[in-house]
This record gives sequence, C-alpha cells and structure tokens, in this order.
Amino acid sequence: MEVKHLEYKDSPHPMTTGRVSGLHFESFDKDRNPKMTSIMNLTNRARVSISHTPLPASGKNANGHQEAQMFLDGPRLTNEFYVFASCSEFVMSRALYETTVPKGLLDIKFVLGHVGNCTVSLVTEFYACVEIGSPHRSFRAAPLWTNTHQFVTVDKNTRKPAQLHDWFQDKYKGKGAMERGLTVKPFDRPAVTYAHPTVVQWTDTDHYNHTSWSSYVRWATDALHAALLLQNKSYSPHKPNAAMSKSSQSDTVNVALCGISKEIVVRGLRKMQVIYLRECLEGEHLETHVWQEEGAEKELVWFSVVKDGEDRCQIKMWFFRDKAESVSEEEEEEFPV
Repeated sequence: MEVKHLEYKDSPHPMTTGRVSGLHFESFDKDRNPKMTSIMNLTNRARVSISHTPLPASGKNANGHQEAQMFLDGPRLTNEFYVFASCSEFVMSRALYETTVPKGLLDIKFVLGHVGNCTVSLVTEFYACVEIGSPHRSFRAAPLWTNTHQFVTVDKNTRKPAQLHDWFQDKYKGKGAMERGLTVKPFDRPAVTYAHPTVVQWTDTDHYNHTSWSSYVRWATDALHAALLLQNKSYSPHKPNAAMSKSSQSDTVNVALCGISKEIVVRGLRKMQVIYLRECLEGEHLETHVWQEEGAEKELVWFSVVKDGEDRCQIKMWFFRDKAESVSEEEEEEFPV
C-alpha cells in the first residue's frame, strides 16, 4: 500500500500522518455496510505500510551516510520477533455508514500507544479525505473509525512471548499516548449458546501459519447471521437444510439470543473488542458460539471461538441503537467509495 503525504512527529508522542487507499466495492456487504473484516485488513495494511516506509525526517548515521528511519523501527522489530495480536478494539462513527461520505481515500493518524515488557499498543485513526468546501467537510473533524491494537512480541523458535530488547524499550518506553496497555478481559461462556461449526481453511491463515486476526471476526459474523437465519427463515429464499430445521436448534437460538435482530445488525457496528487467547491452525475443527446476556443491552452480542471445549478467541460486538440518516435514491445509486 502506498502512503502519500507521510509526516512524522516525535512530540508529544511518536506519531505519523498520511493518506492511503481506502474502502472499495468489495469492502461492503450485501446490506451496503463496510465489512468489519475489510476495515481490519485495511487497518493492518496501513500500519504495516507506514512502519516500513522511510520517514521524511530520516537523517544520517554515525558514519555520515544517509539512513532511512522507519516509524517505531518496524523492519528491525519484525526481524527480531513475530508480532502476534493479543487484543484489539475498534470504535466506529455513524459517518462510516453514511453512503454519501467518500471512503476511497482516507487520511490516517498512527500513534504509539504504550510499550510494555513484551507488548506494544498502537492507536490508528482513519478520516474521510474531503476537500475544503465539500458538503462532507464536517466528517473530517472526527475519525470514521479508531483502532486501539496491542501485539505481543513472540520468539520465532518457541512461538512464546519474549521480552522486548533493551534498544526498543530505551527508545520508546514511556513515550506513548496511553498510560497503560490495552486491556480486553476474557469472559465466561454460558451453558446455552448457538454454536456454529467451522474448519480452519488455508485462506483463513496468514504468514505466521495460524488463523489471521480478521478470520475470527468473519466466523463470528457468519455465526450471528446463521443464528438469525434460523430464528427467522424469512431472511433467506432458500429452504434450511435438515440440520438447521431441527426445532431444538431453533429453541436454542431463541434462548441464546434474547434481543438482537436483523434490523439492529443492519444499523452497523459501533464498537468491537477482540481478545486472542490461543492460536488456531489450518485443518482444526472449531465452533463459534454466539449469545447475549440477560439484562444487557440488546445491541450487545458475545462470541467465543472454541476448540475441544477451550476458548481460543473471544469477541464482543456492539451495534448502533439508531439507523443511519436516510439518503435519496440518487445518492443511494452513487454509493461513493
């Protein structure tokens, strides 16, 4: 991914800004909402691209030769360690779901959040790229979405957490924008859930040879929609298969999901938290459990990806309480990205 207009500041916190390619037609689902997996993958590509692009403030080394400096020394860090996602939080604005807001180009702000002993937290904000005088200029003031992401440094041989080297901690520890690292706590899985089976496919994995961080979210999304389909088969013109037509499964869904509906889901996600507990590998058989807690807001859904009874990844999704503003048919046809 090309990063244009890249700028760097080291005060008050190490930070870069730039402009990147944004969402495109394949980034949207059939309800015309941005796919969460597309948002995640774009966020990751932008971070990797920025941390591997020479900064404009690159200077000379001790020998007087020009030396390319990278944000947070990305190439050196990833040469020394694997960097596995440990937890992540996304907060989406209502403007992200406005079909009239252009999203084909995005301005980005990428900030160091916090440095721990073997963890690094990062904050990434994406803004609509609009020109002065545009009717959408107001959307430039606040981010379309913000991702607070924490990764753990992992030894390449043992695949276990390893402490950051002194050079990185000396250079960056205590300089982030966050007082402490991101915390997403695991939660208990109730006895009654809707469980959606899956097998980890080759396309679900990444260059670390384990399930990619966005695949878990796709499984959760599919599990939720499968549950809603079973709860109200009118959402599909196709007849449910034999397994999905069992009354016991319908009863389970009705107990597990006590408020969420297709109408709520279509409003779009306003917040998502993910915690990655253990790796999942190609060929493994998993179940994605989905449920809601009695007494909680009806827009909040819990998920847990499970292998042999063990939670591997847990997700919480909050959907918007209200609908996006309506647009005219002409604006709807434009569907700008």
